[in-house]
Amino acid sequence: MARSTYGTRLEALIANPAISSRDKTFAESLLRFYTSKRRLTAGRARCVKQMEDRYSPENLAAAMEKGAGMLERLNAVCERTEPSSWGRGFINSLQGQVMAGRELSDKQIPILEKIEAENSDEALTTRATWKRDYRAGVDADWSTAPVKVAEIAARYYKSAGYFQGLVHSILNDDGFVPTIEQYNKITKNKFAVKVLTAHFADPKFAPGSLVQFGAGATGALRRIKVPCVVISSNGGPIVSAAKGAKVYSVLPMGSAKTVLCEERHLKKARKVGGKK
Repeated sequence: MARSTYGTRLEALIANPAISSRDKTFAESLLRFYTSKRRLTAGRARCVKQMEDRYSPENLAAAMEKGAGMLERLNAVCERTEPSSWGRGFINSLQGQVMAGRELSDKQIPILEKIEAENSDEALTTRATWKRDYRAGVDADWSTAPVKVAEIAARYYKSAGYFQGLVHSILNDDGFVPTIEQYNKITKNKFAVKVLTAHFADPKFAPGSLVQFGAGATGALRRIKVPCVVISSNGGPIVSAAKGAKVYSVLPMGSAKTVLCEERHLKKARKVGGKK
């Protein structure tokens, strides 16, 4: 039989599924100290003994019996949460807490109730329907499929630099369906609403019309002094959460190369000539 050392005792504690994340982190730090020094101070050794008592089979059994009702409640909601969701991780943490004999705090109870509400029968039905409606349904605010709305917002945020993990999944993973919460986060905030409003607004300048750059044009656009022909509206992803941010593709007179610009930087071209 292998000799029991503080190393093996700490490894057993770390592997115990009932150990709390806080105690696990502490046990891992003690194991690193022991591995480096090959000994523990008296205070550290006492902490090991206290954790072993806390997570002994007898104390765990008593704790589980005491918290059986709460543990059953936690197990029920755990099965309903998405495997990789924050809610699943939080519930797993509470399960370990109850198994270790610690009651839920006054702050944890409302969070648990919120997760239960988010995973009720009605919520699960809505979630299942959403996976179908994301591509086949219609977002009533914009009268188009949610997948299109999400892509427009994601292209804006790709440039803006926020929600990059979610943005990458929306734009690059054909099978990805964001949760309703993720969809609302990226499409319902005040910046996204401005972007979507600009995208879906009727274009101020029709394809084929003549325009020129106004005083508000920036950068290289200010140096284009000739009239331009509008090739298309929504010619590129919107990069500004501002009024008039719809992006146009225009072709300057005498040029073979189109340029992208925002609607707010354009105005009708002045008429050339006039009455003699």
